[in-house]
Amino acid sequence: MKTGPAAALALATLAACSSTDPPAEAPAPAEVTFPKGFLWGSATAAFQVESGSVHTDWWHWAKQPGKIQGGAHPDVGGADALAHVDDDIKALKDSGQNAYRFSIEWSRVYPTRESFDQNTPDPAALAAYDGLLAKLRAASLVPVVTLQHFALPEWLTDVARWSAPYGWERPEIVDLFAEWARRAGARWGKDVDYWVTINEPVNVVLGGYVAGLFPPGALLNVDRGLQVVRAEANAHAKAFEALHAADTIDADGDGKASLVSMAFHMRTFHPKDASDDDDKAAAERTRHLWNQWLLDALVKGDVDDDFDGTLTGPKDRKGDATLAGHLDWIGVNYYSDTIIAAGGGIKVPVINAVVLQDDLPTGRPRTDFGWDIYPEGFRTVLNEAKAYGLPLMVTENGLADDGDKNRARFLAEHLYQMGRAIQDGAKIIGYMHWSLVDNFEWASGYCPKFGLYRVNADGSRTARPSVQSYRAIIESGKVTRAAIDALPAYAPPPQRCR
Repeated sequence: MKTGPAAALALATLAACSSTDPPAEAPAPAEVTFPKGFLWGSATAAFQVESGSVHTDWWHWAKQPGKIQGGAHPDVGGADALAHVDDDIKALKDSGQNAYRFSIEWSRVYPTRESFDQNTPDPAALAAYDGLLAKLRAASLVPVVTLQHFALPEWLTDVARWSAPYGWERPEIVDLFAEWARRAGARWGKDVDYWVTINEPVNVVLGGYVAGLFPPGALLNVDRGLQVVRAEANAHAKAFEALHAADTIDADGDGKASLVSMAFHMRTFHPKDASDDDDKAAAERTRHLWNQWLLDALVKGDVDDDFDGTLTGPKDRKGDATLAGHLDWIGVNYYSDTIIAAGGGIKVPVINAVVLQDDLPTGRPRTDFGWDIYPEGFRTVLNEAKAYGLPLMVTENGLADDGDKNRARFLAEHLYQMGRAIQDGAKIIGYMHWSLVDNFEWASGYCPKFGLYRVNADGSRTARPSVQSYRAIIESGKVTRAAIDALPAYAPPPQRCR
């Protein structure tokens, strides 16, 4: 999961919100249903739930004073997932799920540059991931595996030198990442068909180069951030080809192997004032950069190199064969809405817009993160992704809800909207709830509780009541309006995890 940049930017409060959603349509259906063979699962990320990721940039970042809310440490009070594989598999099975999205930590497998160059992976890391995948397969759980979820190896980064070329800015990283993907596909392809190369590539830029909440901690340095987006696009394309070359085994027995995507964080974007042309234009600029830029590049090969929303720049390209056709499916992460204004606060360069993600003046219920609960936007972004003509998988969707007061309704309402998107013609093949267990939520530490399962002090897991709500939907294969209406109304969030 992720932390939005709004708080760090100290954006001015916007006075009003006008929706640009489509006009009223036919009455909503009484129920929606989901297809047979649908993947129902949960998601985690290695750094957020594993212990001992000491060779990542995030490990060093978290040790710096003031970087993590409450001074939380990633190894103190965490899920320690590799030591609790059996517990987590039991949690997945007990809740009726049939899939699990997780990440393999690059730096755990190759803790040093020397180990990578000589291809001498850490034996304990290989054994841990081999064992996890074997147990998932034995339990008939489909793995969806991410190769890079925010954290990068320390040998490609230096959090003490934030102004130096960092991580995705380094020219060698594209080929190194492709080689990492090739090796992962060769070793684990027999157990994995669904691969995610990079999680939320644009959010890496917003967190690390706009808001300063992620490493390297640059503030409003969008030029460096856009260099990162370009590199991520190229790295994904090469990793896509490497996985297809190395992973030729059909792990699922459905005739397909190495189906590769990214996990794209997609949001809805509304102008502060729907009657203001400047606000509307700012909202469209933001949506283009956030939701569309990478999809346009990796599906159609249309590269808006100067990020101005056109293909008329001197380095812009249409139909670039090195990028076009480099997605087998589209991973969609959805959480909430965003308000955009042309002025009235601190503008993000390039898009020249004021961005507000939390504490929106909409009157909607909110999560513990201060994000609007906006299920209608889920259908909007799924239909936006549908336009690219590829199968979709929801790779993340959930809320911070320590008291578990709102998760059951959140699940029902969002899955209902997902069902409506299926009725609209979206080919959605799976849904991964964020998250299976409570985790280290990046800059927000352990304050946000996203887990279906609470992690206790002794490392054990306790199911929250909403687990049964999720299971009931999975078992019935449907969501009804009557069931949603019978749920308690949203309760105010008890705390603020920002």
